[in-house]
Amino acid sequence: MTASPLTCSHHIAASALPPITEHPVEVADLLVGGQRIAVWADRPARGLTKIMLVDASSNGSGDATLHGVTLAVSLPDTWSAADRAAVTCFISHYVHQDEVNR
Repeated sequence: MTASPLTCSHHIAASALPPITEHPVEVADLLVGGQRIAVWADRPARGLTKIMLVDASSNGSGDATLHGVTLAVSLPDTWSAADRAAVTCFISHYVHQDEVNR
């Protein structure tokens, strides 16, 4: 998977990203602040979607949970505001597209 630079205007091609399943699957590689971040997603229960962000050293770099219609995103304070906004935008668009395509 090739890492793609992320901006707030980053558009997601729904067909290019895999659907969220009950088992974690790597869905994207992003460049955030110059480092590669892998995005993993799963849907372990009805109405619950989890997004995990992992850096190149396999350390957790944030997460998000969609429970019903509420999306909670937790990202490192060390990331710039622009990077946090772009990743939040990416996650929001991705989970929304997955819901629409289900």
